Amino acid sequence: MAKPTPLQIRNIVMAVLMVGALVWNLSIGGAWWLTAIFSIGTVLSLFSAYLNRPGAQP
Repeated sequence: MAKPTPLQIRNIVMAVLMVGALVWNLSIGGAWWLTAIFSIGTVLSLFSAYLNRPGAQP
């Protein structure tokens, strides 16, 4: 298995932080649009980590 790139690590860390914020927002009954922003940000971060994997075709 290839070693993750620094960009992948950053994207995964951001995804974990956004999931934490999403859970926190849901637990306090926060605004629905914040939940949507955190959800979309998580998906985009994980997709970016996938696209920036070592050996990915340009």
